[in-house]
Amino acid sequence: MKPAPVLFTLRCPAEGLVFGDTALFPGLELTWRKGEHWGVCGPNGSGKSVLVHLICGALFKPEAELEYNFEGPRGTDPERAVSLVSLESQSALLARMEAYVQMRWNSAEEESSPTVDTFLSQNNIDEIAPYEQVQRTQREIDAFAALRAAVIRRMNLSHLLQRRFASLSNGETRRTLLARALLLRPTLMLFDAPYVGLDTASRETLECTIRDIIASGDAQVLVASVRREEIPAGVTHLLLLNADGTVRYQGPAGKAPKDGAAPAAPEKPAKKSRKKRAPAAEAEPDAPAAVPPPATFVSSGAPTAGKPLVEMRNLHVAYGEHVVIDGLNWAVRAGEHWLLSGPNGTGKTTLLAFIIGDHPQAYANEIRLFGRRRGTGESIWSIKKRIGWVSPELHACMGRTQNVLNIVLSGFVDTPFYHETRTPARMRRALEVLGQFGLAETADKPFGVLSGGEQRLVLLARALVKKPPLLVLDEPCQNLDAANRERFVRMVDRLCAETDVTLIYVTHLADSVPTCIDHWLTGSLPHA
Repeated sequence: MKPAPVLFTLRCPAEGLVFGDTALFPGLELTWRKGEHWGVCGPNGSGKSVLVHLICGALFKPEAELEYNFEGPRGTDPERAVSLVSLESQSALLARMEAYVQMRWNSAEEESSPTVDTFLSQNNIDEIAPYEQVQRTQREIDAFAALRAAVIRRMNLSHLLQRRFASLSNGETRRTLLARALLLRPTLMLFDAPYVGLDTASRETLECTIRDIIASGDAQVLVASVRREEIPAGVTHLLLLNADGTVRYQGPAGKAPKDGAAPAAPEKPAKKSRKKRAPAAEAEPDAPAAVPPPATFVSSGAPTAGKPLVEMRNLHVAYGEHVVIDGLNWAVRAGEHWLLSGPNGTGKTTLLAFIIGDHPQAYANEIRLFGRRRGTGESIWSIKKRIGWVSPELHACMGRTQNVLNIVLSGFVDTPFYHETRTPARMRRALEVLGQFGLAETADKPFGVLSGGEQRLVLLARALVKKPPLLVLDEPCQNLDAANRERFVRMVDRLCAETDVTLIYVTHLADSVPTCIDHWLTGSLPHA
């Protein structure tokens, strides 16, 4: 049988692609043929994201030979026909909107971001500037409208169309980015750690969508993940990487060697049979959708005698007609260790926004931070000085070429870059914290050469360098392999046992919850 046409080829030299002290993919030749769908698996530091960024053209290494046997839309560069869905692409998009990593949490930036409707418009998908004039045939307009209607319905975005992009939760943002990727009609669709930050329902939606794309043949798919069990059904080929970036296996998925005991993935949904969807003409997703009811929250754990650090009374948050939270009362006292959990869309991000950022609705609610009511003349920067923070968004925005010491020092100024004088006292403190985590020898290394687990521990050191009374860890173990996940959780447990730090810990993964947790705030979405 005649082999299928080759879409893409990557050839790496025998000595590999050098990144810092590591040489990745020595001698790798990846030939991607039409009809093939690839899964890439390996522990943190094995090079999965590097490979993805090489394929989509976001990373250039002159010694890597790349061949694209297809064109981009309307004859443009072939990279335009490669779509990437990842946390880093999400952060890069926010950066292009001229916003800092906390854009969705700050009042001015939130109002300046586009609505989901505008973000998924035909002009925005085609990257047409507001002042440009473009001529389209009615057939082109109708074809895009039909595709957009189907995609919006599939990704359950109808009720979000008038929401500002900056106000979306992690799950809502990921679904919106996937919708954009589908509207680009790519030849290759790349998913790098696609389940990061998603709850069970959102992961199920994403997995079903990936399987649908594979089954339809509309695009060739590649999914990269630290968890082998996250590679969806329908993937035909696997590339398994070792921790040092060498290739363990490359070839048909059915012949791949089995892994050892897989780490628990409590929220991974069971496979469900695919249901036949109604044709696009039978639905009108651009029409006003039913407004979902607000989330409900249940707290547990006996209140302590500690001083309140966070107090929210009868909290009410709404975006237009959509009420996200209504009537929540929550107090976090000194020394308590809280787990904040619940599905995407329940308002976890919003609650963190009231604590960490300058959410505009904070001033219309009774919210006290460190004993002072918001809106009484306090500066957001004076609040940040008392809070240490780690999140996937913060991780994604950190410059990979910065050395580790500068990353930790930036915790003193609450920005991604350290721009002040390196005082002896700050230097001693930064090195002290790195030493506590066993990372002192990494101080002069570029942040990007560390493994994913080491990078996350560096961010934890950054959060603690100013000795904050409140530590907020938002999905800190997302995209960590089992060994690094266990290491991080162990460090959090040790920190809470040896200090009086107050903790708010957010996760969807039951195997990432520290044992120190003694209070719980759990959100749920009522069935409409």
